[in-house]
Formats: sequence, C-alpha cells, structure tokens
Amino acid sequence: MSYLKNWRKYHAEADLLAHSSESENNEQNQNAVDRSRTDRNNSASDKHFCDGNESSDSLDHSFVPVYTTSNEELSSTESEYDTDESEREDVPDLVQDLSEWASKNNCTRSGLNDLLSILRKQGLRVPCDARTLLKTPRSIASIQKCGGDYLYLGIGSGLLKVLATQQEYFEKSKCRKLALTFNIDGVPLFKSSGVQMWPILCSIKNFEPFVVALFCGNSKPSTVNEYLDDFLHELCALIQNGLRFNETDFDIVLEAMICDAPARAFLKCIKGHNAYYSCERCVIKGTWKGRVVFNIGDDLPPLRSEACFNNFEYNDHQVKLSPSVHAGISCIKNFPLDYMHLVCLGVVKRILQFIKQGPRECRLSHQQIQVLSDRLMSLSGKMPREFARQPRSLYYLDRWKATEFRQFLLYTGPIVLRSLVSNQLYDHFLSLTVAVSILLESKDERRNSLVEYARELLVYFVRNCHLVYGETFVSYNVHSLIHLADDIMNYNKSMNDLCAFPFENHLQKLKKKVKKAQNPIPQVAKRLHELEKAKCRQIPQKIHIYVSTRKKDSCFLLKNNKFAFIKEKRNDKFVCDVFGRHYLESFFSKPCDSKILDILLLKDIRRRSQRILLDRNDFQRKVVCLPFDRGYLLIPMLHSMERF
Repeated sequence: MSYLKNWRKYHAEADLLAHSSESENNEQNQNAVDRSRTDRNNSASDKHFCDGNESSDSLDHSFVPVYTTSNEELSSTESEYDTDESEREDVPDLVQDLSEWASKNNCTRSGLNDLLSILRKQGLRVPCDARTLLKTPRSIASIQKCGGDYLYLGIGSGLLKVLATQQEYFEKSKCRKLALTFNIDGVPLFKSSGVQMWPILCSIKNFEPFVVALFCGNSKPSTVNEYLDDFLHELCALIQNGLRFNETDFDIVLEAMICDAPARAFLKCIKGHNAYYSCERCVIKGTWKGRVVFNIGDDLPPLRSEACFNNFEYNDHQVKLSPSVHAGISCIKNFPLDYMHLVCLGVVKRILQFIKQGPRECRLSHQQIQVLSDRLMSLSGKMPREFARQPRSLYYLDRWKATEFRQFLLYTGPIVLRSLVSNQLYDHFLSLTVAVSILLESKDERRNSLVEYARELLVYFVRNCHLVYGETFVSYNVHSLIHLADDIMNYNKSMNDLCAFPFENHLQKLKKKVKKAQNPIPQVAKRLHELEKAKCRQIPQKIHIYVSTRKKDSCFLLKNNKFAFIKEKRNDKFVCDVFGRHYLESFFSKPCDSKILDILLLKDIRRRSQRILLDRNDFQRKVVCLPFDRGYLLIPMLHSMERF
C-alpha cells in the first residue's frame, strides 16, 4: 500500500510539472543566453580592458583628451560587453544615478560588477559590466618622458569644460577675463616605493581645480624644460589669442603659480631652501649654525629684481635660466609664497616643536606640555562644524595636518598658551597671529589699511626669534615671513586666495584614484573620464555656512559690528541675542588692541543682551565661540570663505 501511495504521488507531481515545462524551458533558454553573453563580455573585458596591467606600448594613441569639448561620445568608450542598447534605454535615470554614485564614491570595478549582477537578477535592465556603465575609455595614450610616464590633457579643453558646466554663472557675472592659478607639486603614491606623481593643476577662483598634465615616475621629472614644454606652449598661445566659447571671447591671464618651496626651486631653476642664497626675494646670505639660518639686522637686505633674474645675474642663487623666463612668466611676482607650507607647516609647526623639545630657553616642562595638551583637548568639540578637525593633544604633533596648525595659530593658540608660557614668548606668538589675521582679511579696504602694520609685525617676529627660541630657529620659512606682505600688496588679495589648500585637497583625490602600482596614469585618466561622463564633477561656488542654535554654530558677527547668538529659527529669519561692543572686553592689548581684529571677550552671556529678529542679510561672518575664564572668547573666522 505504501508503494502504491508513493507511485500515485509521483505521477501527480509529474502532471503538475508537465503543465509548466514550457514556461521553464523558455526561462532556462533565456538564462543560458544571458550566461553566454556574460561569459563573452567577461572574456572580452579581460582581453581589452586593464587599468593596471596594460603596457604603454599597446595603448591607442588616438585617444581624445579627458576634457573634450565635443558633445559626441568617444568611439573608444563604446562598450563591447552589452550590445543590447535597449536595456540601458529602459532605465536611463537608474543608469545615470548609478554612474554618478560609483564615480563619486570611487567604487572598485569588482564591487560595482557584483552590484550590477544583483540588480539584473532583480529584473532591472542595467549594464552587466562596470566599464559599460561608467563609459570607461579603452586605452590612454601616455608616453615616456622626463624619466617616467607622461600624459598631457590640456589647459584649453579644461577651461572649455568649466565654461560649459558653469555657463549660467559666467553669463550672469559677465566675466570676460579668466585669471588662471596653477599648482605643481609631487605626491607619493605608495609607502613601500618611491613612485610619485607630479600633476599640473589649474583653477579659476571659486572653482574646483582640473588636471592639465600628469607625470609619474620614481622621482621628480628629470628635466624641467621637457616637463613644462607642452604646458608653456599652450599657455602662451592662450594668453596671446584668448579662448572662444559660444561665440564669446575670453581673455586669459596668468595670475599665480602656487607651489611649495621645493617645487618653486625646481620650476624656477634655483637652489634649494637649504642653500646659503636660497631666499627667493632678497639677496641675504645664510650662516651655518648646525643648519643654515638667516638672521637679519637693523637694515633689511636688498630685494631681487626681475631684470637681474632674467639676465641670469644671480649666479649664487640660480642654477640655470628657467624656461618660465622665455615664456614671459615672472619668476618673482608670479610665484607667491604659499602660506599653507610657509606659515602653517613651516613656522607654526616649528614653534610647537621648539616648545615641546627645543632649546632649554623655550622648551616647556613635561608637566606644562601635559597642561597644554589638556587645554587643547578641552576645546575638542567646541569648534564650529566648518572645521574638519577638532583640537588634538600635543603628543600627536608629528601627525598634525596643515589645517590643525592653522587652527592653532588663529584660534586655539592664543587661549591655550595664555598664562602657561613666558610673557615674552606669548607676546611674540601674538605678533604672528595678528599679522597673519590681517593678511587673511577678505575685505580689501580693511586689509590694505593694515597691511603695512602686518609687515612691521612680521619683521619684528623674525628679528626677535633668536631671543625667544635660540639662534637656530630662523630657517628659510621663518625668514620668508618678512616677504609675505609684498605678495598681498602685489596681488591685492587675501592670503586665502593665494594658498595651496584647494590644490592639496585635489591632490589627495587624485591619489585615491590609484588602485594598483602598475601604470598609475591610465588609472587616474580613466577615473577622470568616468567622472566627466557621469556629469558629477562638482565645482562649488562657496563654502556652506552651518547655522544652528548650538553654541559652536550659533555665533555671528553682524554688519553693524555687533555679535549675535541664534536662539531660534523662524523660516528665513532668526531670533538672536545681540551684544553691543561696549559690553565686550579686549582679549589682549599687545601687540595691538584685540578689538581691531574683532577678537573680544564676553564675560556673561546671560546679561546685557537684546533679543532681536534678524534677517539672513544682517549677518556678516561666522564667529568661533570658545569657552574662556567663565566667559566666551569670540574670534571671527578668517581661514576660509567666511562670509555668510
């Protein structure tokens, strides 16, 4: 009986399966077709696409530069892995969103392939290969040059791309002159080897930098003439002929070449910053005291002239005549001193190193270092959200970034050093803080009225360094402080407009695009092309200002020079407690009254305020509000685009 029951059950199931056999066969056939297509695509991709293993000899030298001005798709980016074009047309929004998401987040190809496979199993018609989705070019035409791999993308094509993506901005501003700022610097790619990348970056004010050229090798380019040949040739042509876009002619002007000291020495063909005649602005000769130092007397040394430099008359300073001279670029005025490397990573870092482990006359005890670190840690979490990093202990000094040294100089240093170090050291430090704050001022009228005073403070700082930190303190960076004000007067700009911070951030983005050690340039170029095709290249116009009722994000300086604390937000208006300046006290009186810089001390925030409903246009800039002595120290933000 059990055998008969099983036999009947078997035949009943067979009858059910027979009715659905036709539909299952159709599905199996379709799955077989999909698997066959996927196998062919994967085999083709392994054969033709390779970011890290392709040799430059097999590259297609007809590759169109990344920043192309044509609206047509590059023929080399058409995929051979998904020939069914209707699949992509069914869900264009999804494909575009996926492409933008993957490009922004720098997703790996294998991870994106797995995601596409999952989406296809769910019935979504998306490409089966990441390179089809991202429209990755088949090959990159890099060449052997200057002792490494080299790829030139162009200035004009990058400018046309910016004009195309920001057409509305240029039409409203009626800007017909493009002032270009360039940056050249080396960045190591790996910790285990000496491979480094030397890109040429270009930027227009308030716009994200774009890549002009890429060089990668085991060292810096072997010859500066060959390295800059394509760049200088196109730059001279653009300056002479201008640029035409949509029947509009734009004048091209070289504004500045912003580089650190080693890069400037390489491009200008001068001796390095450790040489006796290394100063780029004056003819001072250094002295050897365990290292080369530059101590100035009562009279400042004579300045270098453009004519003498172009005639190669500074034999003790110049190695050879720079190719920039032949291109009409001023090797003195067009190469401003970068305060990110000079002041933040140079002088401020040196001050903290001497305080921590320098000569006996300035070195703090272990207990004082602990107190200083505790004070810094107590301010952690108190800085506004615009600060990418909160204060850290002095025990991590070797790992501090340039933004942290800037933060210490302008905001936290005057608080944590007060009453901890000697009066001489503290007043000396404040002279640097005040001078840099003046040069960072974004209001031209206010900055120009105080720039001479800032110059005097910087000269005072350099002249008295040996009294505070010893004779070995005045290095190349410290000495160059006396020339900072010259650049500000020459360009009539804030130091924020002449710094390498935006370029340094972009360099790190380029570095993250390298996944393998083989052929880094093709990897970077392909990622740049994918970003362009995904139409997600962000070019910010201004930095977002965070507004909140939290104490660290609620303080603002008003246009009437009063201070306001936001208590409530009502649509586009703000309920604020406003304090007049007569209720506020000066934080320091040397080297000047802190009220000149709007640095004030609020003793009691609960009294003497007036509650007012304010509009967004009433705010001038955000203010850093830090607790101090049962009150709050108010310091206007100066390190970025601080206006509301």
